[in-house]
Amino acid sequence: MLKVAVLGLGRFGQAVARELNVQGAEVLAIDRNVNKVNEIIQEVDEAESFDATNPSLLASRNIGKMDAVVVAIGSNFEASVLVTMHCHELGVPLVCAKALNEDQADVLRKVGADKVIKPEEDVGEHLARHLTHESVLDFVELPQDYSIRRLVVPQEWVGQSLGQLNVLNEHKLNIIQIIRRGEPEADGRWAEIKLPLPDGETVFQDGDEMEVIGTNKQLGKLE
Repeated sequence: MLKVAVLGLGRFGQAVARELNVQGAEVLAIDRNVNKVNEIIQEVDEAESFDATNPSLLASRNIGKMDAVVVAIGSNFEASVLVTMHCHELGVPLVCAKALNEDQADVLRKVGADKVIKPEEDVGEHLARHLTHESVLDFVELPQDYSIRRLVVPQEWVGQSLGQLNVLNEHKLNIIQIIRRGEPEADGRWAEIKLPLPDGETVFQDGDEMEVIGTNKQLGKLE
């Protein structure tokens, strides 16, 4: 099961923590404000009130053993920087941090953020993708306990075909499309090559991602 700590429980942090819980992740929610902790304590696996800028306290809660951390502190950028740096130094494999602008995003990347979230900008881009149907993730409704997610292809699948892996029968998953790296663009990002409805002869390559449908439990095994 995916283990995620959410540090900072404002509206954004609480929304992230609740959705992670719905998606089957094990969630540790943290904020120095005990009232915010109490607002969400019944909706996550664990919630605690302490100062996350203290690296000793983070270490004592085994933050370094989390699969990912979301630094959702919005009102105190200095605290966000410190917490991001501490999580990186504790060895968290994926540190996601909230930024209000590109200047803040640059600083957070420099101190260890693997992914920076700019909520207003990201919501705008998501809406644009939804309106243009760039991704099926944005407009397909599914029964409860099922999801469509974009996942990194497991390393052990690289070099094998869908037919060899027998993904549907062995893993109970349907692959909708594969997203493959193309040529680097002028801004340094990689262009994406999309392979919709891949057949059994399609071979996974290193760096591939996939949009896949399945139960939250099965999808959680691949995250």
